[in-house]
Amino acid sequence: MGERILIISNEKRDVELFEGILGSKGFDIEAISLSDEIEETILKDAYAVILGDYDLIGNRSYNWIKILQENRSKSCFILYGEKIKSDETSEILQKGVYGFIPRGLLSERIYDTILSGLENRKAFVEILGMIDELRVVNESLKREKEALRTKNQELGFINRLTSEVAYDLDWNGILPKVLDAGLLNVFDVELLSIIYRIDSKWNLALYLSEKEINNETLERLKRNIVDRYFTLSKESILIKEMTFQLYPSNLTIMNKSRQTGVKVSSSSPISFSKPWILPLTLANKPLGMLIILPKNKEELKKGKKELMSTISNILAMSLKNAQEYHRLKEMAVTDGLTGIYNHKGFIDLTQREFQRARRYNKPLSLVMIDVDGFKDIN
Repeated sequence: MGERILIISNEKRDVELFEGILGSKGFDIEAISLSDEIEETILKDAYAVILGDYDLIGNRSYNWIKILQENRSKSCFILYGEKIKSDETSEILQKGVYGFIPRGLLSERIYDTILSGLENRKAFVEILGMIDELRVVNESLKREKEALRTKNQELGFINRLTSEVAYDLDWNGILPKVLDAGLLNVFDVELLSIIYRIDSKWNLALYLSEKEINNETLERLKRNIVDRYFTLSKESILIKEMTFQLYPSNLTIMNKSRQTGVKVSSSSPISFSKPWILPLTLANKPLGMLIILPKNKEELKKGKKELMSTISNILAMSLKNAQEYHRLKEMAVTDGLTGIYNHKGFIDLTQREFQRARRYNKPLSLVMIDVDGFKDIN
């Protein structure tokens, strides 16, 4: 089967002429009259050449050219006729028609014009192929560039996080340090929570991207996070004895009469769907827990899992160091047998209280009691 040619004409003699000239050259001729189905037919892109009777088609040809170009059709569009002005011929050629043949010269020119149009089509198809290849390469480069940018951003965050918290012994402001290191640049989060213990004191730090939250929601979040940690470690935590920090500091806590802000569903264990939960563990012993709730509720994918694992390892190491430091510090200022402050602890305590009294301009009293025979008690 040769190249397929579509004839758009209501003139039987035109179709017979083309079949006689082009059919004998091996072309497969198919004719269609002017109808509402022409646009659907030409967009099948099954035709090497589309021949149209301009006397019949008229200005519709401009719309069809536009449709063919927008759909990146590989068909070569050729018009013929006699009712056309010279300026119209120039315009349709500029719009994308390959050629125009006067009706009186059809017999002489149609075959050569078809061959020339097919050569032009071949070059056009090659150009389209090159454009497609370049687009694929460009898209691949864009993806690689974006992946590299993301990876550099993640590595920068890990470097800053390590520098900020890896050997930080004061965990009172751990969450702001994590945020300052750039966590929000690598994760688009709705909620970020760290729960941990220093000595016997439990602490919960919570970041919310919302501007407002009602108090009932906030208390429910605390309970849900504590319940999550109990599931992980089997350790019970009394919420009322836990130190709680909420970020950002300008976040508004509303009363129950206003129900905007973070929405909570009682059917969800943590009141949100698909949270990312990572335990902060060393030697398989839970020291705390990190929770991230992504805004788009996406699953934790492989690349992000590796990043989260690195974050949890850095925080777990830092937390362990802080716990050990606090334990050694307590040992240095307390009596190992009774647990009460020794001389150093007494000096540290009085210095802190004197500083507090000066800061708040309050009086300070010191009561000393002498206990006879304390060695016997000890």
